[in-house]
Amino acid sequence: MKCLIIAAGKGTRLRRKGEVKPLIPILGVPLIERVIRTAKQAGADDFYVVLGYEAKKIKTFLNQLNQILNIRITTIQNDNWEKENGYSVLKAKEFISEPFILLMSDHLFAPSIIQSLQSQSLKDGEVLLAVDIDINNPLVDMDDVTKVKFENTYISNIGKSIDDFNGFDTGMFYCTPAIFNALEDSQNMHDTTLSGAINLLADKKRAKVHKIDEFWIDIDDEKAFKKAKRKLLETLKSKTNDGPVSRWLNRPVSIRCSIWLVNYNITPNQISIFSFLLSLVAALFFATGDYLYLLIGGILAQFASIIDGSDGEVARLKYLSSEYGGWFDAVLDRYADAFLLFGLTWYVYFQDNAPLVLIIGFSAIIGSFMLSYTADKYDKLMKNRINKGIRLGRDVRVFLIFLGAIFNLPYLVLAVIAIVMNIETIRRIIICRDKNG
Repeated sequence: MKCLIIAAGKGTRLRRKGEVKPLIPILGVPLIERVIRTAKQAGADDFYVVLGYEAKKIKTFLNQLNQILNIRITTIQNDNWEKENGYSVLKAKEFISEPFILLMSDHLFAPSIIQSLQSQSLKDGEVLLAVDIDINNPLVDMDDVTKVKFENTYISNIGKSIDDFNGFDTGMFYCTPAIFNALEDSQNMHDTTLSGAINLLADKKRAKVHKIDEFWIDIDDEKAFKKAKRKLLETLKSKTNDGPVSRWLNRPVSIRCSIWLVNYNITPNQISIFSFLLSLVAALFFATGDYLYLLIGGILAQFASIIDGSDGEVARLKYLSSEYGGWFDAVLDRYADAFLLFGLTWYVYFQDNAPLVLIIGFSAIIGSFMLSYTADKYDKLMKNRINKGIRLGRDVRVFLIFLGAIFNLPYLVLAVIAIVMNIETIRRIIICRDKNG
């Protein structure tokens, strides 16, 4: 899939965030990189970027990104970048001779929009525009957005100043090369805007709409920048397999940590290792046999559980998610669980010197391991049911350890974990059996 991105403008309204607009980072990732990575997620693999203002800096960045993502990025120079955006699009005429996706370097969006656009049938000579049909969309700047009037599937009018409209131009197009001819015709009529060319195609019933209601935003000023940042962070709260402690306590705190972490060259795997080391230190504190150290260990264990959420958050925000990263984190979590529960068992045994503690501690470790082992299969089989109930997982287990340390009730907590985790594992086995039976 070919993808043309317009990145030639100056972007003066975001000057306080950075001198070169496409390179302004939002949650650790430059705007143009977010656009390219999102389009890549949607299937694009051949990119053309029209540059103008500070072209050299952006080109240097794109050359580096090209190596990282292993994709082709062709830069196109527009020396008349101060003209309207239609002039920049026309610069790509000699480079693209087949249908392509057209994007703006300062528009963020859900990859599903590009996927649905590209899946539509497009006749020769037509252009398809993704149109936001939510005219009350709070992410839209009504004073700046390009408005669209359409009837059935065809555009009848488009422009910033039209009064009669029923949708918004998202800046995402699926084009045939006919767009270039329309741009030339529009410029001959002294209109160098992209909207001018679309209106010419609309007069010929060749400009169609693809209605969307997914996330998109034009980051044209600082107000929109803040809205986009909030929206990206909201996506981190939507993990369906979060337990109650993770959802209501850990996640709000870990997101705040992730906002800080994304600004540094820290990998998700490094965060996973740091979380594990915190758990290991907590377990060592437990094993000292003193209440003060028990208290410190409990606080460290809970903090490690919170930080454990940041690895996935940073991975999603910076497009660093991988199957290996998820598996590596899960492996470290199992080791951390074992150390924490063994440290707690050692503390209780040191206090009471009762052999029964060893049995309870062993049962807690086994129950925790089996609960984690059964989680993946259970989550897949019982996805709809999980959303309606409470999911017992590592977040609950570590929080119980934290409470046991705070209130100096480690024996009780070990017993509760041993009983609850094993019962929940058995319950899952029965439910999965009945589901498959």
